[in-house]
Amino acid sequence: MKTPRPARHRRMRAVAANSARLLLVTALTTTALARMPQRPATQSFHDAVASAWARLPQRRDFAAQQGAASARYSAGGSVFPNAPSLNGSYINDKIAGSNYNYITTQIELSTPVWLPGQGTATQNTAQADNTAIAAAAEAAHLALASEVLDLATQATLAANARDVATRRLATARTLASELARRFRVGESSESDALAADADAAMASVTLTDADTQLGLARAALAVVVGTDMVPRLVVSGASTLSGTTAATLARHPRIAAAERSLAAAQANARLVRIENRDAPEIGVQGINEKQPGSRWDTRFGVVLRLPFATDTRNAPRRAAAEQATTQAAVQLTLTQREVLAGVQQAVAVLAGAERGAVAAARAASELERRRGQIERAWQMGEMPLVEVVRANAVAFDAGFARDKALTGLNAARLRLQLAEGLLP
Repeated sequence: MKTPRPARHRRMRAVAANSARLLLVTALTTTALARMPQRPATQSFHDAVASAWARLPQRRDFAAQQGAASARYSAGGSVFPNAPSLNGSYINDKIAGSNYNYITTQIELSTPVWLPGQGTATQNTAQADNTAIAAAAEAAHLALASEVLDLATQATLAANARDVATRRLATARTLASELARRFRVGESSESDALAADADAAMASVTLTDADTQLGLARAALAVVVGTDMVPRLVVSGASTLSGTTAATLARHPRIAAAERSLAAAQANARLVRIENRDAPEIGVQGINEKQPGSRWDTRFGVVLRLPFATDTRNAPRRAAAEQATTQAAVQLTLTQREVLAGVQQAVAVLAGAERGAVAAARAASELERRRGQIERAWQMGEMPLVEVVRANAVAFDAGFARDKALTGLNAARLRLQLAEGLLP
């Protein structure tokens, strides 16, 4: 008959089994991650913006709009504003029931002609539209860079969280393994070993969540950029906290687009004033008549049609053109204010990010030193295990806060460049 083993031995085996399962799960997770297809870790922010711009669907729309403006410009330089027309008529007296053989044949060839200055005004309007479309494309490029920055910041933060979770799991796993060994040799209590196992399990859950969030962030980035490589948030130019100047406002793509839109609206208003009537027409006409007992009578002449200018036709068009000009002027003023406010806000955010990054780095360094001191004290029996677990958690949280602050600082520097209208 077998002798029952003491309860302590059974608990030791249970703790050892838990530790072995934890190590097995961790090893399987690490192996699975290692077998995933390897990607380049990062790409430059400039390359990410260029890739996103190359695959932006709206670029086709801009190209189509510019093609239409170019076609209008070419039409403004043609000889006639529209196609000529050919009119003809044939009249006889048989339809009326008589049969005196009266016959009239009439043919007219006419073409519309430009109003004075209309062709040049049409070309000027088309050229202004083309310039406005190009400026709008530059503003869209800047807005896309801001969107890429938001996605890159989220992906970088998710990658930082995953790195911290990986280090935290490694530390917790090492601690759990050490506690399991101590419990087996009788140098530690069962409660400490179970607490270490639980802390390692929670760290594993945190790592799984971080992997999920990183995958989501990379997927969102891939939709816009075309690849899930996380861009490096590094500033390539000079951005200062001195604010903005008139020169900055003058070259800002958003302000340039608003100015070009105003110029296009003004050019269209001038065209509307010139086009105060429908296009006149000029042409030639031939009439051939036949009467009983006479020879054919053929005549040729010139035809001129000159429509009148009336308020019924022109007033609504002038009002619409003036409304468009006013709206463009208002939009320019609002855009100038928004750009100025955006630069000032970006300057304030950057100043706060610089202070926060310094403070977070100092806190992370000090808490990491504290974690090492508490762990050494625990090794010497001067601290309970719970203090080690707390110190680890606080130190890793501080490390993530440091990484988050550094990411925020780099993003704030890039945000200031974008606010000033500069593409990285």
